[in-house]
Amino acid sequence: MADMQVWRVEDVAARRARMPAASYSLNRTQTWANGLAASRFSTFTPFDSAKSVGAKMQPFQDWNFMVGTELTRNSGENRFLSSKAMWETSWSRDMHTLGGLEIGLSTMGSVDNAQADYFQSLSGNLHVPLGLPLNAWDMKLRVSPNMNVDVSNGTLSSSLMSELLGQTVLSSDSEFQSVLNVSVGYSLAPDTRPAGLARVELRISPKL
Repeated sequence: MADMQVWRVEDVAARRARMPAASYSLNRTQTWANGLAASRFSTFTPFDSAKSVGAKMQPFQDWNFMVGTELTRNSGENRFLSSKAMWETSWSRDMHTLGGLEIGLSTMGSVDNAQADYFQSLSGNLHVPLGLPLNAWDMKLRVSPNMNVDVSNGTLSSSLMSELLGQTVLSSDSEFQSVLNVSVGYSLAPDTRPAGLARVELRISPKL
């Protein structure tokens, strides 16, 4: 019988196990492209159009904060390539102690190197549930202030939108659910007339 090699504990080098590297999830990444592929419907496509590609990512899983960039190439004679850095974040809170009041804040901004343009916007949402005697409808009042800062033009604009929102479930089975959303309201801005708005949306979604 051939001699069998015997391993001893002293011959085995013990190594400390390393912590697994943090993997990046693709569901926190957004990409887009415009004007790269030619359209089959040339009648509705402008002859000279800009081409752009961009991406946004959420670097921190626990923070609703996204940062990204966009590259745009103009279709003019100089075919200048411009880049834009952008960021956005949002926060919301459901105040159960105040009867289901919902508060939300969001901000987004961008910096364009071609025009030395800095843009920043700040908006908010206030949802007030309405206890109206409508059994099939869920009624809410939404007030949305908005403010925009454009450094290139030196302008500061603001607006206020007020809407009455209604939602009802038309049908719901094991496969599909249909929901009807209705909103009526108006928008106010300095030095402009109030603008009315109305929207009706029918949403049919499968139950996966």
